[in-house]
Amino acid sequence: MKKIILALLLVTLCLPTMAKKNNDNRVVFIMVDGLRWEEIFNGIDSICLNNKKYVSDIAEKQKLYWRATPEERRAALFPFIWGEVSKMGILYGNRNKGSFMNVANGMHFSYPGYNETTTGYPDDKNVNSNDAFPNPNVSILEAANKDPRYQGKVLAFGSWNRFHEIFNQDRSGIPVNAGWDASKNPNATAAEKDYDDIAREIPRQWPTLRYDVFTYRYALEAMKTCHPVLTFVGFGETDDFAHISKYGLYIDSANRFDRFMKDLWEYTQSDPFYKDKTTFIVTCDHGRGNNDPGWKSHGNKVPGASETWMIAFGNQVKAKGEIEGGKQIYNKQVAFTVAKLLDIDFKNTEGNREEPIDLK
Repeated sequence: MKKIILALLLVTLCLPTMAKKNNDNRVVFIMVDGLRWEEIFNGIDSICLNNKKYVSDIAEKQKLYWRATPEERRAALFPFIWGEVSKMGILYGNRNKGSFMNVANGMHFSYPGYNETTTGYPDDKNVNSNDAFPNPNVSILEAANKDPRYQGKVLAFGSWNRFHEIFNQDRSGIPVNAGWDASKNPNATAAEKDYDDIAREIPRQWPTLRYDVFTYRYALEAMKTCHPVLTFVGFGETDDFAHISKYGLYIDSANRFDRFMKDLWEYTQSDPFYKDKTTFIVTCDHGRGNNDPGWKSHGNKVPGASETWMIAFGNQVKAKGEIEGGKQIYNKQVAFTVAKLLDIDFKNTEGNREEPIDLK
């Protein structure tokens, strides 16, 4: 009996050590502001495409993206997602096939959506505007950065300058390169210095949102030189082009996002630090109106604005392709999905855990 008790005691004592064992997984966590599930799963929208108010070069966009069927159209718009990811990963959110994903917050716009997705807590009481206030909730990025295994190995990049507050960079200690920030890499590469120069000199469409190409390029260079274990990349052009009724530019941005994601994936498979160890988690912060002119807007009074989607591929993801049916899932589960991949004991502001989204 004493031997049994001693054995049990040893197992118990080892549990904390086992829980904190070095984890060899890496995560690239991408969010795309306000990109609709309709385009992800159906391709370009014919009503918006053929409206001169929204598209200045209709013939060119038809040539690039219009095809006979939704399956062909989505493959033309997102060649990486439908040519490669659909064969090696999981895609949630095609409501035409009974796969439902939504935000759980009641706001249906950006800051509340990013807060919910990254902290696992839809905080309608405290996060109910896009104003520049420090997020009171702890994100999975902050939790990872406070874990001794990952401290200093978490980086965030975003086109929207509000990511400074969303990730509460002063409290979290996470270097957040967002908006029109220059490189924050202490060992900035020649390429990063060039991006800094170009960003200072280029005309700016929006004062609070830089072009997604800068966000992508800064993230890629940092992955090459700093090798973060958890990298967040937040693209923003899709939402802002939609708000100014530029469907053609919204679509072009969506297509570029697909290419940026492909390039990031291919880089991870060329670097021994990331190769066969990296999971990509990709989603959006909210939906948009599901009709015309509703596609330009979102918010809790716009039908369809709560409707989202998620894509996962890479290490730890089973190749199940497009999900049909299944139970309702929510953005608040995404943070816990990342936590599971990195073996982090994560709880939201209320001290609760949400069920991770099934990647198997």
